[in-house]
Amino acid sequence: MGIISNIKKDALRNGSKVQTSEAAKLEGILNKMFYLEKNIEEETEFVKQVMTRGLESQERVGLHASAMIVSDNQFCIRQQVLSLCYKQLQGQQISIGLKRIFEEGNAIHEKWQRMFIRAGYAKAKTLDRTRFDEDYKMSYTPDIVCRIPEFYDGAMIGEIKSVNPMQFRKMESHPSAHKQLQLYMHECIKEAKRKGTWNGKDYLKGFVLCDDKGGQEFKVFIYDYDEEFLKPYIERLESVKHYYKKFITKKEIIPRCKNCTSYDCKQSEKCPMKDACWNRGIGRVKL
Repeated sequence: MGIISNIKKDALRNGSKVQTSEAAKLEGILNKMFYLEKNIEEETEFVKQVMTRGLESQERVGLHASAMIVSDNQFCIRQQVLSLCYKQLQGQQISIGLKRIFEEGNAIHEKWQRMFIRAGYAKAKTLDRTRFDEDYKMSYTPDIVCRIPEFYDGAMIGEIKSVNPMQFRKMESHPSAHKQLQLYMHECIKEAKRKGTWNGKDYLKGFVLCDDKGGQEFKVFIYDYDEEFLKPYIERLESVKHYYKKFITKKEIIPRCKNCTSYDCKQSEKCPMKDACWNRGIGRVKL
């Protein structure tokens, strides 16, 4: 084990924060936000936006970016193809314990998003707004799209993650958030290029902000856009696109993944498309 690795290991054991100079700089900037006055008008607009978004239809439908970055043993092309055609379960398959955890996470997200508004780094319309990639028929919702001129000369994507105290103390990264962030950066660059508004700097840098649910400490991890890193997830999107077209034109659906063996198996129990996949429960209700 090298010297740097030993230093990091000792620091984590002692509860010290391990971070780059770039992360330390951003952390200092973000800490200053807590001294600012509330921006009542814009923060109220943001809360209203979050509370009323999709009020005409609360249903979660279609393909979502978060489904593209799960582990190989969790990823199912069939599930994603079906999500583009049929209604999915709306959380009935999620335990009440997870529901409580998700609601706490929502509150932590809102806290930070309102801070970015106070600092003038973001507007209500750039926070938690769902966007759509027509090519892949995929929706994606970056937690934060902001500009912090004293840190980076361009727009940045930010992802917020609430973390339990034990995990927070030891963490040196947040792997799933890193994947999600990279995909959001890719999508925002793609959309800006499509509109002819990309300036060559926007969305090339992003960050993951991890909030300790116990002690209200936080860590930031800075990432540069990495096309090579994204290749496996773009390949997944292309596969879903291919098999969706095949399903629509030839009525042929890709088989289930090998570890999904029944409607009640472990792989299936948390799947929002299990009813459509096995034609049980609500069955196949077309969108």
